[in-house]
Amino acid sequence: MTTKAQRKAIVDEKITAEKARILHIMQLSDIYTITLDPLIESYLDIFEIYQYKFLAWKEKGFPETQKYTNKSGATNPSKHPLAQQVETWSDKKIKALDLLGLTNKSVGSKKVTGGSTARMNEEIKRPEESHMDEFTKHRNKWRPKEGANL
Repeated sequence: MTTKAQRKAIVDEKITAEKARILHIMQLSDIYTITLDPLIESYLDIFEIYQYKFLAWKEKGFPETQKYTNKSGATNPSKHPLAQQVETWSDKKIKALDLLGLTNKSVGSKKVTGGSTARMNEEIKRPEESHMDEFTKHRNKWRPKEGANL
């Protein structure tokens, strides 16, 4: 078991390393702008809470379930609260990373799949106007001409 001061030191060290990692990745991929700083700080806050919950869950031995006794006296297993919180904050962490553009969701949307049906040396031309059918000719014959007096 660690003390609160030890946990705080561990989490602070991880937050500093995560901030450096995020900034390094964003600068390498040319997506960092100064306007993203509030979003990065928000991500680091989420990361900090996630780390506290994860460390507490780890110290308890990663229990998946806990026993719950209801009013009638029956004991049932239920999902451990720390497991739920770690899962919730992990989802929030992924959403924040997605907003920063650091997940591969953004990469997948930029890919073009398939190819053109035109061959390499073939030019793509617009189709010519379709021929008028008899109905269109008749309609045009009886429509008033522009500028004609009625």
